[in-house]
Order: sequence, then C-alpha cells, then structure tokens
Amino acid sequence: MPVSPAQIIDLLCPLFSLRIERYALLPIMVRVNQIPQVHQILNTVMGKKPCSILVEDAEHPAGFISYTLLTTGPELKIRTQFLNSPTERRVLVRHNKKRIVAICRFLLRNGPTEILHPQALEITDDVKKDVAETDNSTPFFMTNLTSSKEIAFVIEANRKKVNGFVINFFDSELKNLVPYHKIFLASGDASDTRLKNLVRNPRIIYYSPDPPAKFNPRQYFPQDTYLAEIQKSDLKVPAHLLGEVTVPILYKQKLPIGYVQVNTPRFVEDPIFQSVKKIATALETQLRKIGLILEEPRALPVQKIDMQSVQMEIADRLLLRHFQPGLVVLFRVQKHQESLGQFSATVTNSANLGGGRTRVTLEFQEMDAMSELNLEEALK
Repeated sequence: MPVSPAQIIDLLCPLFSLRIERYALLPIMVRVNQIPQVHQILNTVMGKKPCSILVEDAEHPAGFISYTLLTTGPELKIRTQFLNSPTERRVLVRHNKKRIVAICRFLLRNGPTEILHPQALEITDDVKKDVAETDNSTPFFMTNLTSSKEIAFVIEANRKKVNGFVINFFDSELKNLVPYHKIFLASGDASDTRLKNLVRNPRIIYYSPDPPAKFNPRQYFPQDTYLAEIQKSDLKVPAHLLGEVTVPILYKQKLPIGYVQVNTPRFVEDPIFQSVKKIATALETQLRKIGLILEEPRALPVQKIDMQSVQMEIADRLLLRHFQPGLVVLFRVQKHQESLGQFSATVTNSANLGGGRTRVTLEFQEMDAMSELNLEEALK
C-alpha cells in the first residue's frame, strides 16, 4: 500500500504543533508563463536589488544593467564574469527578502554583458501577491505613440520617398501662386524657429509690419523674432517684404510636422491664403498615403492619471525620444482593454530615477468632447 507524503510527515513529526509548523514551511511554488505577467512582475522589481545567476544551488553574483520591454518581448541585460553560454539562464532576484527566479533565453554575450530574454518566472504565491501590492501602476495604458521627434526620424529615414512624392509635386503648384515659398518637413536635426512656434501653438502664423486694419490673424510672429532669427535664414526674401504666411502641416489634425511658408512683396490676398491652406491639407493627406510608419502600438502602463496630466515610468531608452520636455505627444489611452480615445499632451518634466528608469509627466492639451467624457467616466 503506497504511503502519502502527508503520512511520512506525520511519522517524522509526531507533535501536532510541529506538523502545523512543517506544513507552514512549504510555500506553494508557481510558474508564471504569460509574458504580460512576467513583464509586470519584472518591471516592478528589476533595478531595485542586485541579481544572481543560479547554477543548480550555487549563486554567481551579477550586476543589473537594464530591463526593457521591446516589440520582441522583455529584454534583460546583466553584467557577469560567469562565462558559460547556456541556452537558458536562471536569474535570481530578491524582493522584500523573497526570491523570484526568472527563466531566460540566452541571446548573446558582449564582454561581461549578457542579453537575456525572460520567458517565465518561478515564484511563490506570497511573492506574487507582494509584487501586486507594491506595483503602483493604474489599470490605464498609453498606446499608439506619435511625437514630433518620432515623425522627424521617420521622415529623415524616408527622405527620398518623401521628396520625390510630396515636395516636388507641390513645389511646382506653389510656384504658380507665389514666387517666394518653402515647404518644410520635420527633420531629425531641425532647429527651425517657425516649427518650434507651431509645436507650441499649432495655428497659422502671419507676419506683416503693416497689416490691413480689418485683418485679424490668429497668431503673429513678434517682429523682433522675425528679424533676428527668421529673415537671416531665408534664402529668397523679397526686397520689399510686406507679408509672410506660415501654414502648419498637421498629423491627425493636432501635431505640426512641417509647414508651407509664403513670402510676398505685397499683402497676402485671401485667394492665395486659402490656396496655401488647401496645399497644406493636401500634404497632410499625401503623407498618410506613402506608407510611413509613424506609430508604436505597444501598451505602456500609466502610474498616475487625472483630467489634467498623466505620469509614467519608462525603462526602454528608445522611447525617451517621445518624452523630451517641450515635445507634444499624440497617443491613445485605454483602461484595461477599453479604448478611451485619442489625446495630445505636452511633456512638462523628465526625471532620471536611476537603474535605467525615467519618470515623465505630461499635461493634456485640449481634448475632444468624446475623449474627455470617456476619460472622466473611466476615472470614476
């Protein structure tokens, strides 16, 4: 007749109190295989404590470098002098005096640095509960990131395609309207004054030293700004400049990614003004048609969110190009699996937390009515 493990423990521990204590020392070990759960746990604990490489029962010290969630999955970088190259690494992380073992696929080694892809976790129920309680993320996520910096990189990488399909076509059309003009699209190293003004306030810019009495433009270039910074950078400026119109090229009606600029030796008449607006709108449409990949559909956890601002912690260094102070970011917000709408926000603060992590704060710009209502309901 087979003997059960409980009967063996009873034979070894005759005292009832000792039996209870013995059972209490047997934590339930579980294996976490779902990548979102693996990421949520590692994202909470990584970078806070040193880690070790486990080989059977032996621990080999390792230094934490970074933990990142890529499109291919989680990526862990550590520094170690343990030189064997297995197909699998077992990395031990301690959290509040408890153990978490990450089972990782070994990718490559460069000197003392190893790149590993976490596949699963060995963890006890109490640790899993502890991690869930210390994780300060909300059920909100940010997806479909697009920033002016991201668009600049994409346009720069596809410069030949963009120039051939967009610039040359509309360049000839503009020449029939005005002799002095420029089509500018965001580039990776751009420090263009007009674009900076448009990013802060994406409205049409009009400059004239003597506008007509009934003309009421929505945005002026200050004259000192124009004379000090803009005029010197223009290659073709009429000898007797009386007007300039800068019409933004917008991505999804919110994010300035360039402009059409017209200089004229006379006040810009309304037909020309309307034609330039139509060309800018056509440019927006054409840019969407030529297959530029401008969005990242990953889901990033949000730490804090209200009707005015949103706060996040970023571990992927590549994502920091979106979150430089002053940049406008376009994104979608979802709660669990429910999409709340499209939003735009300005990055107001970026703070390095150490351990490869950065906290960023964004302030919402004006919302459309439906997105505002959805967010308000979700926050309740």
